Amino acid sequence: MRLLVSADIHLGSPIRSVALRNPDLGDRLKQASRDSFAEIVDLAILEQVEALVLAGDIFDNGYPDLKTRAFLITQLARAAEAGVPTVLIRGNHDALLDHRAQGDLGPDIHLLHKAAPTVEIDGIAFHGLSFDAAHVAKSFLPEYPRPVPGKRNVGLMHSSLDGAPGHDPYAPCAERDLMAHGFDLWCLGHIHAPFERRDGPVLAVMPGIPQPRHFGERSGGTVTLVTLGEGVPEFERRAIGHLGFCDCALDLSACSDQQEVLRRLREALMSVQQPGRDRAVRLRVTSDRYDTTLVTELAQEILEGIDGVFLDKVKSTPPPLNPGAVADDLVRLMQDELREDGFRQAALQQLEDLRLALPSDIMDALDEGELDALLADAIAEVSLSLHAGGLK
Repeated sequence: MRLLVSADIHLGSPIRSVALRNPDLGDRLKQASRDSFAEIVDLAILEQVEALVLAGDIFDNGYPDLKTRAFLITQLARAAEAGVPTVLIRGNHDALLDHRAQGDLGPDIHLLHKAAPTVEIDGIAFHGLSFDAAHVAKSFLPEYPRPVPGKRNVGLMHSSLDGAPGHDPYAPCAERDLMAHGFDLWCLGHIHAPFERRDGPVLAVMPGIPQPRHFGERSGGTVTLVTLGEGVPEFERRAIGHLGFCDCALDLSACSDQQEVLRRLREALMSVQQPGRDRAVRLRVTSDRYDTTLVTELAQEILEGIDGVFLDKVKSTPPPLNPGAVADDLVRLMQDELREDGFRQAALQQLEDLRLALPSDIMDALDEGELDALLADAIAEVSLSLHAGGLK
């Protein structure tokens, strides 16, 4: 028996922080999430799996618009008509969603929750509990049903487990306790980077976010196919995302004129094209001559003739340090400070304070995975200011 496992679809995510910089990229990201989910259903049908498993955060919030609801139901109905039932739970993002507000979901769409935590499909007992509050500080595991004797048992859980960088502690659960509960397979959600864990005959899979939404989620873009046989469950990751993120370093410090800048930009932007997949690119430009705004406008003009590549932003970095210069010595001291554990902990705390002060739909722009990039940008800005100010 085979299952297709996914989670963290985040349908309806507003992508506002990206859209403010590049509305075209924001629109493409919204569509990419829908396209990726449609591709998940296509894959479930093509592989003739026994069930499509969705481990929470299918929607980005508890109040999706009717168009987004209709999209989900249409896709799951398409799977059901092809003989693929769906088993799902609510996560922390869509905790308050009433899936049946517009009528019953259908006999082949099984939402698991506290009042109905188990469903049996083709001899497999699926168990799951849904979030019913936006934040749950304790483990769900003690409330999960015990394994059904004589059946293969599969658990669905939306949890931060023992904790992960960039993810708040939602329904935390010790991994050792999870693996010892007695289920054959755990299908997990919440952490957007995919991973798998084995403990004897037990397998746990975190499929990752199928369509990453920003540069802090570059390790997503996957779902997981799991085979339940007589022995240990087997798994296979499949790439699914329609839009990926990449950095592109470009040294313009030796360019003699704007025509050369244009040529170098065109070469760089064409190099990130990927057949069959869109790319969002951050240009990290080394130059003390060409203004970031000018480089941004030139890049946007070039991209009018390059399909499938979108510009997220252009960031400037200073030319290589000049040994012995006072400004460069100051920069080196700051770079050394960045590597200190105490500094990083303080920076992470300030980042979290800023995240909590932002609206929920853009707070992901300051997740923990962005810390190194933010610090590098800050050092670059300080270095540019010191050199521009004539400090030697």
